Amino acid sequence: MKLALNTLVYEVGNRGPEESLRSAAKFGFKYIEYAGIRKGNPATMSKEQKKEAVRIVKDNGIHSTQMLMVATKDTAHSDPRKRDAVFEYMKQCADFQMELGGRQLLVCWGGGLYELGTTPEQSWLYMLDNVGRFAGWCLDKDLLVGFELDPHVYFIVNSTYKLAKVMEDLGLPNVYPNVDVGHLVITREEPEMLDKLKDRLLHVHLSETESFAHTNSILGTGTVDFKAYVDRLLELGIEENCKKYGEPCVAGIEMGSEASGGFVEDPDRWVQESLDYLARILPDITR
Repeated sequence: MKLALNTLVYEVGNRGPEESLRSAAKFGFKYIEYAGIRKGNPATMSKEQKKEAVRIVKDNGIHSTQMLMVATKDTAHSDPRKRDAVFEYMKQCADFQMELGGRQLLVCWGGGLYELGTTPEQSWLYMLDNVGRFAGWCLDKDLLVGFELDPHVYFIVNSTYKLAKVMEDLGLPNVYPNVDVGHLVITREEPEMLDKLKDRLLHVHLSETESFAHTNSILGTGTVDFKAYVDRLLELGIEENCKKYGEPCVAGIEMGSEASGGFVEDPDRWVQESLDYLARILPDITR
């Protein structure tokens, strides 16, 4: 397993993708997770911006291990026009991820939000339909579609049980469960709760929490026992799963809170302090 840098910390710090990618190279990262939001949103970036981002990635030998499709809170919206807008956004993210040379995509926001006036069962069906048609669109492009739980009651997928149910209901070979350890701490799910996802585990986010709020703060400043979760994932064979799919096995450092509108005043400092902490508790996982 290797460390990856998630560019969200730079987007929340009001930096653009060019700066985040250059910082990744400066810190010696060979792997990144690209946050497709704010200045780095593939749907709003210019052709010139995209070309420069691709150039930085290729010139520095960086591999984009995952595209975070962050603008997906309306995945299961009751208005079909909003669901279609999310679908189009996801396709643009997929196209840009292919330009960056990567295969993995991540549907964020737990597949969407429960709404007043819509039953939970109907929301689940809306989510399955929208993610399913996107994953189907990705199949012949050899793209992998990740899904993660988000840790509050208003997220449609907010437990490992529901995450496993998504895998079952979609029934597509290119869908995988993304593991965010900070989310699991909030939902009070111990490392052993990942056992049910064993055969599909491919990707990990290292995010911090103070136990109730998902702070996405500097690693080591909250309550997450990162080593316990990483050790369990390794025992469950995540590295072997990645080899089967021809993907690098990475744990991405995810910081910066998009949902709460937080701000990161110095992303480089956040990255350095998190690296210092991980070097102490997980010395075998390097860049």
